[in-house]
Amino acid sequence: MDNDDALADLADLAVRGIALARVAIGVGATLAPRLVSRVQFGATSPGQTIAVRMLGARDLALGLGALLAARHGSNGLRGWVEAGALADGVDALAFVRGGRGGSRRRGLTTLVAGGSAAVSVWAARTLAD
Repeated sequence: MDNDDALADLADLAVRGIALARVAIGVGATLAPRLVSRVQFGATSPGQTIAVRMLGARDLALGLGALLAARHGSNGLRGWVEAGALADGVDALAFVRGGRGGSRRRGLTTLVAGGSAAVSVWAARTLAD
């Protein structure tokens, strides 16, 4: 196995791992938005519950889209990965700019979302080669 094959396998693994995590988070946030809101923000309000459920559905759709595209060997996989990278990048920026309070939660979410965005950008470029 040469270096290009190893990188392609690693990119595939990363894409599938992020997609599976996105599906799990999406299902949880869609079905139990109050619980996810309490874990994520330390509190819950009707507005947060609505936003968490909406974002959960977004993550579920992005994750399922990427998994299905990967399963079927679709040329559209790169687009799903790039869309996920954009969503995660915006999430990371939103948490960075989110104000004071809950800094540990904000920091962890920023790190996870930003890391996912960076890995997804790398994977999308690797998939294209």
